[in-house]
Amino acid sequence: MGDPSNTDTRTRILDAAEEIARRQGLHSLSMRAIAERIGLSAPAAYRHFRSKDEIVRAMIERGYGRFVRGLMAARRGAKGPEEVLAATIRYYLRFWMRDRTGFMLASEWGRQEPSLTGSAVEAGSFGDVPALVAAILEGSRDAEETARIGRWAAATLYGMALSLVQEEEVPRSREKTLVNSAADYLVGAVRAAASGRLNGSAGGLS
Repeated sequence: MGDPSNTDTRTRILDAAEEIARRQGLHSLSMRAIAERIGLSAPAAYRHFRSKDEIVRAMIERGYGRFVRGLMAARRGAKGPEEVLAATIRYYLRFWMRDRTGFMLASEWGRQEPSLTGSAVEAGSFGDVPALVAAILEGSRDAEETARIGRWAAATLYGMALSLVQEEEVPRSREKTLVNSAADYLVGAVRAAASGRLNGSAGGLS
C-alpha cells in the first residue's frame, strides 16, 4: 500500500497549484510558489512531482475526473444516442459556465498540450461526442462524412462553451434557456443530417 502521507501531500500540492492558477494564471505557477503556499521546501515538492508540467497534467486529470462523474450522473436515465447527446451538451455547457476560470485554464494549457481542445477536435477525440453522432446518423452517411460531422459537432460544442464563458455572469434563469437552446440546435442539426434534410453549407454540414 502507498504511504497515506504521500497521497495527502500530493493533494495539498494540487490544491495549492489550482488556487494559484485560478487567482494568478498558469504563468504564475512554479514549484517554489506552490511549496511556499503549503510550507514545503521546493526539493520536497519535487519528490512528489518532477515538474510544473506534471502538476498541471495532474490538475487537469483531477478536474476531468470530477467532470466525468458529473457527466455520468447527468446522462442517467437518457435513452438512445439523441437523448444522451442532448444531456451531454447541456451538462458540458452548464459545467463550464459555472467554472469559467477552469475553462480558460484548460484552454490555455490546451494551446501547449493540445489534448483537450483544437487538436483533439481535429482528431475526433472529444469524449464520445463523435461516437454519439455516428450512432444518430446510423449509416445514413458514408464513414468519411460521418467522421466530419462528428468533428463539426465537437468543435461547435467547444465553440459554444467558449462563447458562453466569455459573456458576463449569466443568471441561472437565463442559463437554462441558453443551454437548452444550444442542445436543441446541435442535436437538431445532427438529426437533420441523418434524415438528409440538411444540404448545402448550412451550419457547416452538407
